[in-house]
Amino acid sequence: MQGFFESKEFKENLTKFEEARQNGGSVYLDSDQLTDIAEYYHWMGHSDEAVEVADYALSIFPGATSPLVLKSRIALLVDNDPEKAKALAEQIIDKYDLDYYYIKAEILIVVNKAKEADLYLETCADQVEDEDYDDYLLDVATLFTDYEQTTYARKWLERSVETDLPDYREQQGRILYFEKEYEESIRIFESLADESPYNAFYWDMLACNQLALGRLSDTITSSEFAIAINPNDESALLYKGQALMRQKCYEDAIPYFERHWRIRPCNIDGPLNMALCYINLGNYKEGDAYLQAAEQSAERHCPERLWEIYQEEAFAYSQFNNLSLALSYIDKMEALKDNDPDEAMVLRGHVYLEHFRPAQANECFKKAIDHSNYSSNIMMRVAVSLYDNDYIKSAFDMLKGFTPADLASLPQTYAYLAICAHDLGHYEEYLDYLRTAVEKSPTAARTVLSPLFPDEMEPSDYYNYAIKEQHQ
Repeated sequence: MQGFFESKEFKENLTKFEEARQNGGSVYLDSDQLTDIAEYYHWMGHSDEAVEVADYALSIFPGATSPLVLKSRIALLVDNDPEKAKALAEQIIDKYDLDYYYIKAEILIVVNKAKEADLYLETCADQVEDEDYDDYLLDVATLFTDYEQTTYARKWLERSVETDLPDYREQQGRILYFEKEYEESIRIFESLADESPYNAFYWDMLACNQLALGRLSDTITSSEFAIAINPNDESALLYKGQALMRQKCYEDAIPYFERHWRIRPCNIDGPLNMALCYINLGNYKEGDAYLQAAEQSAERHCPERLWEIYQEEAFAYSQFNNLSLALSYIDKMEALKDNDPDEAMVLRGHVYLEHFRPAQANECFKKAIDHSNYSSNIMMRVAVSLYDNDYIKSAFDMLKGFTPADLASLPQTYAYLAICAHDLGHYEEYLDYLRTAVEKSPTAARTVLSPLFPDEMEPSDYYNYAIKEQHQ
């Protein structure tokens, strides 16, 4: 959508509209053009203004589809009011408009009724004109992909015969990304970028896949292609900043997060990542200021991300040596409606360990493990906390107690088993776990084990490198 907002046509319509509104005059724009302007305000985080423009469009075009779809989506995603969203959707006059079908299905998906959405869209398919049918299949696949419902997305996509279309292959690549099949997704987007090198979205998708694999130099290169095409490409700015941050180039990363924040002031990624950069640079005052900015932004624009913010604040204030403030943010996490009490309790234990209070930490860990009914995921988090706080043997013993089923569901465990064995000097076990880690979960292997290997080395080369090192 951002690319459209950068287009000459949209900018001209936006200027005409804002000048007319400022001067008390009027300008003729159709329902879709007015909705584009409303979408822009919504994208910028100004939902109230977006609704005002949509209402203005409806005063001229009562029952028009596009402004009612936008109002319905705002009610659904911003106001968290699916009933209001349904009522607005039902005001659409043309009940055979494809966008009417899509908004009805989207409401079902958001309220965790993806199966019902799929069945509803099947019934709607019978009403779709033959000339629109292939578009319908791709649109439905896109809708399910947007919500990471990849099973349904793949089902609808595979019904399309237009397999050579860029739109088809794009959705195929996005599905693979959400399924963590990053190499295959990269292959598709490399092919698309070769055919359309000025499509910034293809470079964005390459960058996010490469970032997921830890290919930081490749991420930076792909992001730079996208930024060259569109200097205001918010995704590319974010990916490049994150890649630089993971390379520990914190000062270099900050300007990209600043640019991202200027473009998307309602998005918390800019201030949150700037906070993490400043904290890693030892500038706690600046880090604190940006953490507070991110929290305020989340409260206004994306309360669903408050858990993430509070968690980072708990980590940060623990690092700032302020135990009481760190614990107060864990209290906030636990007070959230959709909280995970076991994860919060593990974090509480982690903070106690950082402040050399092992008895209190162990009590928290025991509560989380017992309450989760010995969840392997929670036990994994406890083990990682133990490792991070130099209780390496305790972490190793806990991870070695995992069952084959636990290891199958959490293959990243092998990377932690390998690093624990390495640090404890158990080199034969280290090599065994390393070999399995790079086979079962190369992404986790890169994240956990990369400090042991040369920069930019692929995980597939770790084992042979370790063997050579041992024999030198």
